Amino acid sequence: MDVEKNVCNSIIGTLLNIKQKTKDEINACIDLVKMGVRLELQPQPHGKRTYVPPTCHTLSKSEKISFCGCLLGVKLSEGYPSNIKSLISIEDLKLIGLKSHDCHVLMQDLLLVAIS
Repeated sequence: MDVEKNVCNSIIGTLLNIKQKTKDEINACIDLVKMGVRLELQPQPHGKRTYVPPTCHTLSKSEKISFCGCLLGVKLSEGYPSNIKSLISIEDLKLIGLKSHDCHVLMQDLLLVAIS
């Protein structure tokens, strides 16, 4: 279950572009450029900061709102012991406090519905 939780956290972090949870960081983009793959993800300097373009699988703000809203609106049967609604922060557009069972439910049943 720990592997499934780690995979779930990585997928959710990457989709929602959550700091410290996403795998799309500047070093990954630099590595892609060095390999000659996905040159459109090349980091671009803007003054003192570096802009990393979003990947095709990173959700826009409206898509994040739709994703979180879908999870908030889902109705689960009595057999599901977790309350997914309590784990969604619509203000921050992220999922917080996911336990192993919550990740299992997300990965097995809800993720495909929420992103489609």
